[in-house]
Amino acid sequence: MKKLLLVTAVFAAAVTVFVVLTIPPRRLTLKPIGDGSLPGILHVHTSRSDGSRSPDDIAAAAARAGLKFVVFTDHGDGTRAPDAPAYRSGVLCLDGVEISTTGGHYIALDMPAAPYPLAGEPRDVVEDVRRLGGFGIAAHPDSPKIELRWREWTAPFDGIELLNPDTSWRLLAQERGLAAKRRLLTALIDYPFRPSETIASLVQPSGALYSWQALTARRRVVAIGGVDAHANLQWRSDPGDARAGIPLPGYEASFRMMSVHATLEREFSGNAAADAGILMRAIRGGHLYTAVDGVASPPAFEFMASNERGTVHEGDELAVGGPVTLRVRSNASPEFTTIVHDGMHALTTVRDPQDLTVHAPDKPAVYWVEIVSTGRPHPITWLRSNPIYVRGPEPLVREAARPASTVSRTIFDGSSIANWRAEHDATSLSAIDLAPIVGGHEIRFRYGLSGGSPAGQVAALVFDTPQGLEPNNRLTLVGRAERPMRVSVQLRGGNGEAAGERWQRSVFLDRVDQEKTVYFDDLMPVGATHTFKPALADIRSILFVVDTTNAKLGSSGRIWIQKAALER
Repeated sequence: MKKLLLVTAVFAAAVTVFVVLTIPPRRLTLKPIGDGSLPGILHVHTSRSDGSRSPDDIAAAAARAGLKFVVFTDHGDGTRAPDAPAYRSGVLCLDGVEISTTGGHYIALDMPAAPYPLAGEPRDVVEDVRRLGGFGIAAHPDSPKIELRWREWTAPFDGIELLNPDTSWRLLAQERGLAAKRRLLTALIDYPFRPSETIASLVQPSGALYSWQALTARRRVVAIGGVDAHANLQWRSDPGDARAGIPLPGYEASFRMMSVHATLEREFSGNAAADAGILMRAIRGGHLYTAVDGVASPPAFEFMASNERGTVHEGDELAVGGPVTLRVRSNASPEFTTIVHDGMHALTTVRDPQDLTVHAPDKPAVYWVEIVSTGRPHPITWLRSNPIYVRGPEPLVREAARPASTVSRTIFDGSSIANWRAEHDATSLSAIDLAPIVGGHEIRFRYGLSGGSPAGQVAALVFDTPQGLEPNNRLTLVGRAERPMRVSVQLRGGNGEAAGERWQRSVFLDRVDQEKTVYFDDLMPVGATHTFKPALADIRSILFVVDTTNAKLGSSGRIWIQKAALER
C-alpha cells in the first residue's frame, strides 16, 4: 500500500510540474467600457444530432458563461420545422440547421421548414436557403476534413465562419511531426485546469481570410465565428455519432472561450419572437464582431467611418464622398496590436490603441479591423470586426449575360411523346402520359419512390437522343410540379467510355409553370466520369430525375412539362 501511495504521489507531482510548465496563462481581465453589444454564440449542436446535451442544458451552460443568445444548428436537411425562438435560463435560443452538401456544410438561420430535403450541390442549397428567406453561412471553410470544408466560392452565400475551434484542433492533428501532436497532448492534460484558455491556445489562423476579402471587394459577406460545440470529442465526419465520443470540450468551457457580439437596433424586450427578429437583423447586417474570450475578457469594441456622405458602423456601406475618417475604440490590452485593414493591405498597425483615428483616401475600399494578442504565448487574432464598405456609384459585379439562342429544335411541342419514356428502380414506380390543356397537351410524369431504407430509389422522365446533342448547348423547358421540388436534369452517355456516365444540373420547379434553361457546360459529374464535362456527341439520353437527394423516401407526385427544346 505504501508503495502504491508513493507511486501515486510521484505521478501526481509529475503531472503538477508538467501542468505548471505547460498550462496557458490565465485570460486577461479587461476593464469593461460598454459598447452596447450583446454577447452570444452560434453553431451549437444538441443531442438532437451529434451533440451530447439537450437545448435546456446548453442554454443553462450559456447563462453561466454570461451569454445572452445561442443559435442551435443541429445537422439536418432543413425539413424539420425549427423550434420557435424561446428564452431558456434567460438566454434567447434560436433554432437553425447545418446542411450537408457535396461541397461542404452550410448553416441556415432564420428559415422555415423546407418543402423538400436540402442537399446536393452547394450552389443549389445556397439558392434554396435564400429562396426560403434564410441566412446562410459557409461553415468551417478551413477544415481538413473534406466532408466538412466549404469549397464552393462562387455561390452567393451570406456569411462565412472565420473562427471555428473544432477546425483548429483538427488542423493541428493533421500536421506532420511531433510538435503539433505534443501540443494536442499537452492541451488534453492542461484542459481540466484552465479549459477555456486551453481551447483558445489551439486557435489557428484562417486560410479562408483571403477568399473572404476577395468576395467583399465585390459584395457584402458577413464574417462570423462559430464555436461548433458538441461536448463530444471524436474524429467526426459528416456528422459524427453522439454515442462514440467523450464529452470534451464541455459546452460551458467552449462558451467561455469565444463569443459573437451583436450590436442591436434596440434592446431586447423579453418577447422571444420579437427579440429573435432584432438579433437576426443584426446578424444579417454584419453588425457584430467575434472575440476570443479565452485570451482576454470582457471585450469591448466600436468601429465607425465618416465622410461627406455620413457616418456608418461595421457591417454598413458608405458612399464614396471625400476622404474617410476611421475610428476604432476598444478596451484591448496595451500589449495587443490593432491593425486596420483596407482589404488585405494593412492601413495602420498600432500598439496600445484603445482610441484610434485613421485617415483614408477618397476611394472605394473595404475596411476592417483585427486586434492581435501580441505579448501573449501563441499570439492570435483576439478580435475581428466586420467590414465597413465604401462603395462607388458603379456596380461592383456585372452579371455575365449568356447570348440569346438563335436556333431551337423542339423536343416536345404539345402533341407527341415520341422518344419520351419513364424509368425507375426495381422498387419504385413511374409513368408518363399526355394531359390535355388549352390548345394542346403537356407531358404528365407520375412517380412514387419506395419507402424503407435508402437503396438507390429513383424515378426519371427520359428523352432519348440517339444522334447526340451537338451542336446544341442548352435545354429550355417550361414546367411545374405538384409541390415545390428540385429535379435533377441529367445527360447520360451511351457510347464508348461515356456509356452510362451522367452529368447533372438541378432545377427548382414550383406549382406554376416557369421557364428554365439548363446550359450543358454548367453540368457537373454524377459520380466518376472520364471527362469533367460531357462530350455532347456521346450523349444518348436527357433525364429528369427524382431521387432521394431532394425527395423523401416513400414520396410521390407529378411533374408537368409544357414545352421543351434544344437550343444554341
